[in-house]
Amino acid sequence: MSQLNYNPQLKQWERIIPATEPGQGRIEQPGGFDNRVWQNRDHEPEAFELALVEALESVFEDGATELDQVVAGLNRIEFKDRQGNAWTDNSVLQELAVLGQ
Repeated sequence: MSQLNYNPQLKQWERIIPATEPGQGRIEQPGGFDNRVWQNRDHEPEAFELALVEALESVFEDGATELDQVVAGLNRIEFKDRQGNAWTDNSVLQELAVLGQ
């Protein structure tokens, strides 16, 4: 069996607080699911997402700890958002919210 870099059977949580009982979702069923390395991905990361990870790592390595520092760092290294624009506080928060789903 080839290894996938995402989980095609990932189920979205219907509750804010996940179930504490085993077997309430596809990846919680003991022994009933092969152990995927990336169990919480519903698709492979896109090129933009991978580039964003590298850019954020660079910004954090430079000492950014606050949102305004992250925004300034991304703009300093000229890493643009998905639309090709400079980052703003709002665009960083929106992108992270989308990626965090």
